[in-house]
Amino acid sequence: MNLVELEPAEAQAVDWSVLSEPQVGSVAQAVARSISRDYGLTLEFDDAHQEALLVMAERAAQVRSILADAGPGLLHRWLSQRLRDRWLTEARRRSGHVSYEAARHAAEKAER
Repeated sequence: MNLVELEPAEAQAVDWSVLSEPQVGSVAQAVARSISRDYGLTLEFDDAHQEALLVMAERAAQVRSILADAGPGLLHRWLSQRLRDRWLTEARRRSGHVSYEAARHAAEKAER
């Protein structure tokens, strides 16, 4: 089975009906629990669960294909990778930003 994404998620229609497929809900919860445990200081379970549902709705055809061909185990792995990629990208983006307090402190220090 090839898990390479052929089209970007933005180009695909969001299909919320995939969330009613058997095992999709339990996989989303399991992955969200795992991600929130790993990134507990910055990502709560509810947020991770919503992200998991969104990722699956954005890639509904791929989710259905994975479930049909390989089952929930591979779907769990695939979804975990998508969420980690999304979360790490966002975390890197945030770490590049300087807070107002840090910028003010640096400016005050430079004035001295």
